[in-house]
Amino acid sequence: MIRLVVFDADGTLWDRSDISSLNPPFSKLEENLLVDQNGVTIRLFSGTKEVLKELTARGIVVSMASWNRPEPVFEALRRFGIKEFFTHPKVEYHPNKHEMIKRLLADLAAEGRAVRPEEVLYVDDSIRHIEKVRKEIGPVRFLRFGVDITRMPDVLRHLQDD
Repeated sequence: MIRLVVFDADGTLWDRSDISSLNPPFSKLEENLLVDQNGVTIRLFSGTKEVLKELTARGIVVSMASWNRPEPVFEALRRFGIKEFFTHPKVEYHPNKHEMIKRLLADLAAEGRAVRPEEVLYVDDSIRHIEKVRKEIGPVRFLRFGVDITRMPDVLRHLQDD
């Protein structure tokens, strides 16, 4: 049974591949559309907010492991109105997502909410991190956005396999 879903940000929650290259502060153009100071837009994928609400309603912990500068990520989460769904999000400017997820699991365990590796679903658009995550953490389940799933609501369908 999945008790924790860890999302990447770029290419998974939104349509930009590198939010760190944008120039905040962001302005909101539409419900799921922001624009930076240079006129570059970032769109939250359809259904993201609803999926985050549903996961939370099911008692599943939602978090993030993102290779980015924290400032633009957290501003985008806030402006999209989804920041409150993420528990102990890890946004750091290095590619070692296994380290971020290890610290996330330690944070949860310290609160009395220990999660085993097989209870973790990691959703990312890139496969490059999963081998290291599984080697360092254990049998984490993985969904590759754009390959295993093509829409955010597909995450919920994969939880029904449990």
